[in-house]
Amino acid sequence: MPRLELTDHELVVHLTAWESVWSLRRSFRVPVTQIRGATEDSGFGSNELGLRLPGTYVPGLIAAGTFIKEGDKQFVYTLRKLQTIVIQLEGNDWSRLVIGVPDARAEATRINAAVAGRR
Repeated sequence: MPRLELTDHELVVHLTAWESVWSLRRSFRVPVTQIRGATEDSGFGSNELGLRLPGTYVPGLIAAGTFIKEGDKQFVYTLRKLQTIVIQLEGNDWSRLVIGVPDARAEATRINAAVAGRR
């Protein structure tokens, strides 16, 4: 699963070598100033993903890569066994990050606290 590292200035999404293969994307950084907020979303499903371009999608198992729906581009990496966090962005190539994590509520709280501290 991707590891989220939050610093004072940026959110770093660390991907392992296999995660990079599945998502066709390397680890990346997002400035905290571009994060609007984060929510846990246990109801996030594959019907919300849109067109996969590029990446991997196996229904009920893995969604990884860039997905476009109604003009919104989102980076997704989630697995069936993980909880989903949705991180809304502005001023970025992606409109949101959809990441599978062990504890979505804790991650959302941590990210929202960092965003609130920057305002």
